[in-house]
Amino acid sequence: MKSILAFCFSLLSFSAFSQDKLAPVTWSFQIEESGDEYIFKATANLEDGWAIYSQYTEEGGPVPLTFTYDDKSIIKGKTEERSEPIKKMSELFEIEVIKFKKQAVFEQRFTKKKGMKVFSGELRFMCCDDLRCLPPTVVQFDIQI
Repeated sequence: MKSILAFCFSLLSFSAFSQDKLAPVTWSFQIEESGDEYIFKATANLEDGWAIYSQYTEEGGPVPLTFTYDDKSIIKGKTEERSEPIKKMSELFEIEVIKFKKQAVFEQRFTKKKGMKVFSGELRFMCCDDLRCLPPTVVQFDIQI
């Protein structure tokens, strides 16, 4: 009986570790100084065929990209979408969607408080290809200034 349980456990463990987790989007972050302000830049690199969705996605569609910053008092304006969006009617969602493919760049201006060493927060996004959508993913960021 113990050997059967051990075999089943090892089979389940092998199965869990052998499955590839689909991760078609990778993110990179940087901070640039611009006069009295700083610019937080988030760049999404997407595998061929995958898309992420704009912050300005209509209700009833895919989950829009959202940015949440730990210290809202230093944020200046809205997070800007610097890449050219693709506006297209989605057969999957039956609405017009605004999405990005290959690479998408987002920028947020902020002021640095005295003694501030890290700019931090999180983003939440959903990605889809022509056949499926992955569950929303949260990515945390802590960038040294």
